[in-house]
Parts: sequence; C-alpha cells; structure tokens
Amino acid sequence: MLTLQNITITTPKGRVLVKDLSFSIQAGDKMAIIGEEGNGKSTICKLIATPSSIAESLIVDGKVTGDTKRIGYLPQWLADEEMKTALIEFVLRDETGWIDYEKLTEMKRWMAKLDVGIPEERYDDPLNRLSGGERIKIQLVKLMLQEPELLVLDEPTNDLDLNALRWFEEFILSTTLPILFVSHDETLLKRCVNRILHLEQTQRKTVPLWTCVSCGYDEYVSTRLHLIERQTTLSRKQRAEYEKQLEKWRQIYQKVEHAQSTISRQDPAGARLLKKKIKNLKAVRDRLDGEEKIKKPDPEESITLFFQEKEPVYDQKCLLDDILPELKIGGRVLAQNLGLTIYGRARIGLLGDNGSGKTTYLAHLHQKARERGTHVGYMPQNYDELLPLSSNAVEFLTQDGTKEEKTRIMTYLGNLKFTEEEMRQPISACSQGQKAKILLVSLVLGDNDLLILDEPTRNLSPLTLPVVEEMLDNYHGAILAVSHDRRFLLNVTGTRYVLSANGLENISQDFGYLV
Repeated sequence: MLTLQNITITTPKGRVLVKDLSFSIQAGDKMAIIGEEGNGKSTICKLIATPSSIAESLIVDGKVTGDTKRIGYLPQWLADEEMKTALIEFVLRDETGWIDYEKLTEMKRWMAKLDVGIPEERYDDPLNRLSGGERIKIQLVKLMLQEPELLVLDEPTNDLDLNALRWFEEFILSTTLPILFVSHDETLLKRCVNRILHLEQTQRKTVPLWTCVSCGYDEYVSTRLHLIERQTTLSRKQRAEYEKQLEKWRQIYQKVEHAQSTISRQDPAGARLLKKKIKNLKAVRDRLDGEEKIKKPDPEESITLFFQEKEPVYDQKCLLDDILPELKIGGRVLAQNLGLTIYGRARIGLLGDNGSGKTTYLAHLHQKARERGTHVGYMPQNYDELLPLSSNAVEFLTQDGTKEEKTRIMTYLGNLKFTEEEMRQPISACSQGQKAKILLVSLVLGDNDLLILDEPTRNLSPLTLPVVEEMLDNYHGAILAVSHDRRFLLNVTGTRYVLSANGLENISQDFGYLV
C-alpha cells in the first residue's frame, strides 16, 4: 500500500532525526510508532500524510511510494481556529472550505457507528467545548467521511479518559483499515498493535537508530531487553579482555623501555634491536586500540532519576484535609460533596471522565496544601503554567546558584538524556516530553512531603515508565496523581478514587475498572 524508502530527515542545524529509514504499511497493519519525544514520530506521520507541512522546517531525503491515495490524518494538535469551529462545520467542511450539508445524514450515521453520543442540539458547539474523547471521535467521523484507505493518527490517546481509551482500543481492533499511530499508552500498545516502529537517538543524540518489527508490543520489549542484556555482556567481556591484553602489553613495554634506557653505548646492535622492539610494541598497541569495539548499549530506557534518601513521613501525619461543598468552573457546578484527607506515604490515584473537573480539583487541592503549610511539589497538566518559556532548564531549576548545585542539576538532566545544548536552549524549544522531565527534576530537587501530579506520564515514552514508577515508589512522602495510564495506576497508586458529579467514589478494590 505505502512504502518509505531510505528516508533521512535532518534539522536546519544539521541534527539527523532519522537515517535511511525504510518500511512499508500493508493491509491489516496496526502499526505503532514509539520512542521519546523529539525523535521524529510526528514528523514521520506528517511526511506520510501532509508532506508539504514539513518541507520548510526540515530537510528530507528518500521517497514515499505506493498506491494509497486517500490518507486520513489526525494531528497531535488542532489549530486554535479549528478549536473555535462549530462541530458541524468542522466535520462537513471540505479542503476548499465548502460546507457540504448534503453529507449530514452520512455524518450522523458515522456518529452512531463510532458511538459519539452528541445530540443534535450540540452540533453548533465549538470543538473547545467538547471533551477530549468527544473531539477524537468527531475527528474520526470527519476522516471516515473522506473514505480513507489508511489512517495516520498522531497521539490520539493523550486526552482520553478510561472509557474513551477502551472505546479507542475497540476501534483499532475492529476497523478493517490499516492504521499507523503514535501512542505512549502501554496498555493500548499491548492490546492493539501487530507491528512496531521504534525511533531512537543514541550516543548523546548523535546517532539515530530505527527498528521495525512485525510483532506485538510485549514480544518486542522482551526481545529488545534480551538483545540489550546480551550486547551489554559482550561489551563487558570484550572490555575485560582488552584491559587484560593491555596490562600484558604494558608489562612487556616497560621491560623493553627499561632495557633501552640502561643498555650500554658499547652495544649498538642491542640498542637497534630494542628500538625495533619498541616500534613493534607500538604497532601492537595501535592494533589493540584499532580493533572494532562492541559498544555498550545506550537505550532510551537507560535513564536514571531518584529522590535522595530521606526519613519517611510518618503514617499519621496529615498533609492535606479538605472538604469542598461544590467544585465549580465559572458558574457551572462540576461536582459536590468532595472530601479528601492525605496522610503519611499515601499513594492516591484520581480518575474520572473528561470534563469532570479533575484538573480543577487538583489545582484547588494544591492551593489548600500550600495554605496548610505542607511542603508540596506540583506538576500541572499544562507544563507552561510553571515553566518560564524564555529561560532554559538549568536556570529554571537553579535555587542557590552554587557550583555544586549547577553540577547536580546538569547531572540529573544528563541522566535523562538531555544534551548540553538542550539544557541551555529556551524551554519553549523543548518537546513536551522534555518539559515533563524538567518538572520531574524540579520535584526531585525540591524539599517536599507531598507531590500533586496531573497526568505525569502522558508525554513520556512507555519504555521509560518503569524508571519513573520506581522513582515515585521510593518517594518518602505522599503522592496524589490524576492519571488514565492503567499501568501507572496499578503500579504506583494503592488508593483510587473516581471523580463524578456526586463526589469521590473509592474504587481501590475494583481492579476490573482498570482492565
């Protein structure tokens, strides 16, 4: 259907994002692109669906061929003007700007088929009034009206609640169309994909790698882990053998060098022989150093981030005790009778439908914790609420300005695979994943007893999530986190609440809710 041949993508500054990438998309493919932010996932989607959109910003070599004429593309973000557009106009407007009301019946048919559930009286609502799940469904309705032969979906799950995620999984599994999509949701990847395209940046982001395999996510991760362990073992063995040979060489070289320095001037033949031996030994050293080395793997999973060891907050210490009769946005009441108390090392997950008020409630709880005097670290859903976009990561994270602090900050960022250039660039130039990592470092550096996190994993590669989970698991204080990441909720949180109009429902024992 569609083939990419020897695709190389380079930024204007000369950084190679992708090198000699070749793969094809065929009927029946449910193909996921995975990898860290900034590795070229969205760029590949645009190259396939809207190549003109990257022509000015990137240098692309290679070619895309095939007989696929109609590609349905769901971008990572909708433009502000589109978000202000009425639902019916957004769906029925064609490429020329014409609103084809003759397709209204077909639109309703697709809305019913995709379980959109929006009544006709809301057809004039702008998209920014819809929930994340409703927007995704409406965009898919628009794409289906175009009768696509291939769907290219760039991070369609970012704003979906659990119910919408389950719906989307069923959509991927049931559609007969081939799909190429980007997602960070590990559970969805495990359940839905039969092919993986993994884009990586290794060796301090100087060497791009890609892997394309026809298998499920679990099999890919298992095989990858085995290969990483095998290459690590071979690299260590080779290094040990090299050090052994080098030590033997040093001993011989020192003996010959000593003999050369002590030989009598009356023995010119012996001196010539020793000089020749020195030359031969240098050639041996050059050969040892010149042998091709098995490089130690540098996978994206090899990040490190951890809190410094600290005495755990004792179990009975109350960090937050709040009663909220009504949760409002403007004059609209979202929920009533909300009460939450957080003690010691609690691990609390907060779930709920899109639009239920989780982010608003979390911001309220953050403010109440501060008023109580609790040392609280906060990670908002919109990173730009806290991040000064004109500053760089080091400036943002600096508190006392000492040399030791600067070294510690740069070490943390380096351990998260930031290059020095990325540490020094304005935060506005960072990817969403990098912004998330900057905020995680700020939490590690802060002296907090409570962390309030709004979807902390939504922009992180699924392969790096175990590191974040382990970091939070070892945290000395309490954690309250909004999340739709089922793995995160199961592995990190012990108490889980669903936020609805009637308050908080404890579903800690209802593990089926997360299936």
